[in-house]
Amino acid sequence: MSDIDAVAGMYNIVNRESRTTADYQLPLDEFIHQLEERTLPKKVCVVGLEEALSEDDDLRERLVSVMRSEMDYLNNQHPLPSIQFAVEGEFQSVGDSFEVQIAGEFYALEPIFGRQIKRRRDGWLATPFRV
Repeated sequence: MSDIDAVAGMYNIVNRESRTTADYQLPLDEFIHQLEERTLPKKVCVVGLEEALSEDDDLRERLVSVMRSEMDYLNNQHPLPSIQFAVEGEFQSVGDSFEVQIAGEFYALEPIFGRQIKRRRDGWLATPFRV
């Protein structure tokens, strides 16, 4: 088992306070840049997702675009990368999807991570690279 709460080959959305995160942490805009350049480390924790969820539509669109365009690249890496998105909020199931509560507001995760999000454990969701 990994030393961090992450399934290799998937995007892992974790509660920063209750799950173990990777030591190498990147701001969201730097994650986008490194994924575009294909220079992403094998274990990484992305911070700042809250901004894309709550405030910045352009950042969210850029993130989703890069994640979609680079999914085959990520799926063909050996070993598969372990990518975490750490948030300071609680997850809530809503029908077939999930929301995260941040500072009293709820934000849907599906627009970024797609419809295949599954709960791994409390404070930990995972979804394939194929968003």
